[in-house]
Amino acid sequence: FLCTNCNTRHKIFGSGGAERISEKHKLPFLGSIPLTPEIMSGSDSGKPSLLSDPQSPSSKAFVDAAKNVAAQCSILAAKLQETAKEPPSEEKTTLESGA
Repeated sequence: FLCTNCNTRHKIFGSGGAERISEKHKLPFLGSIPLTPEIMSGSDSGKPSLLSDPQSPSSKAFVDAAKNVAAQCSILAAKLQETAKEPPSEEKTTLESGA
């Protein structure tokens, strides 16, 4: 939580848990979003904080997380393209032919 009165970050859910889970499961950590009152009010009004205050810390964090998602999609797409170019392995060919 990012306090708007004192500008202090309060770790109300602890710290580092998502990073540890990402590492444990070998998944990329995409980012963290500071909780602010603007996120709540924007959700209630239907106007996301990204639109109402694009320079806020939470808006910047949403953009960073979206960039990280896009980057991971690109990495996955490149890996899939490389896999599609590989000739079938002998084991796979044997399994497909039923031998």
